[in-house]
Amino acid sequence: MKFTTTLVTLVALVATSSVAEAALTAGCDKYIKELNAATNPLSKCRVYTTLGFPNLTRANDHDTPKLATALDTYCAQPACTDAQYKQAIDGFSTNCAADITAASEDVLSADHYMWYLSPPQQKSVCVKNPATSKYCVIESMDSMIARKQIPNGNPQMDDLYGYLQYVTPLLSNVNMSNADFCTPCNQYIANIFATYFKKTPSTFPLNFGQKLNSTTLLGDLEYQYKTACKIDITAPQDLKTPAGNNKGGNSTTDDKAPSAAVGLTAANTLSGVVAVVAGVAGLMNYL
Repeated sequence: MKFTTTLVTLVALVATSSVAEAALTAGCDKYIKELNAATNPLSKCRVYTTLGFPNLTRANDHDTPKLATALDTYCAQPACTDAQYKQAIDGFSTNCAADITAASEDVLSADHYMWYLSPPQQKSVCVKNPATSKYCVIESMDSMIARKQIPNGNPQMDDLYGYLQYVTPLLSNVNMSNADFCTPCNQYIANIFATYFKKTPSTFPLNFGQKLNSTTLLGDLEYQYKTACKIDITAPQDLKTPAGNNKGGNSTTDDKAPSAAVGLTAANTLSGVVAVVAGVAGLMNYL
């Protein structure tokens, strides 16, 4: 499966980053390590690590039943609040403002990126399609596997695809039909991210060297879903279900994160966006 130039470039930067070269100020370095420490109550709010993606997306990247079990446990727990996420993200501005340089891309930008995306990730991973009673992320992943869009022969690429698919909306419809791309689940999750990008602009660039930010991500989502699905990903409306897709009913999103798995009952439509890959591998070594 192919993604946009923005995403591909970001992935390339992640792959070539060297954590050893990161030079953060003492205050920023201390903040990041304390924020991500397992003993910090806020650490459970970062979706990637809390859900166990470092283990889920390696050798058994396509083990969706294993992911479903992890989601059952994760989605049964109380969700982190908007205030908790604001506290974590605002801390970057307070402690790391002087570190927003290309030299700190490998650690600071990656970590900020994962934290910034965690609120919509938290909402989207627990969404279920009421027509199938399956988690949307599982449904989407299974359909990609069935279409052989995920390369099984490359472990490194498998990890990347797994991470992107599990925690971000589908962005590109290359090598797939519009019907497969514009499913109720894909539109719903894309809308969660688009709404978040629009209402909660990123304070920092999400990629220091290229000035990638929430506006860029929102623009990618709007373009892709308007082109393929003929919808405005940011405007609440009745869910449009293209022929051949599961009937998801109407749906409308709100700004409150669910504390348990929720159905597609009431969300809007639209949009799909880019994914945030951030230097996951390098960041795990740094923390």
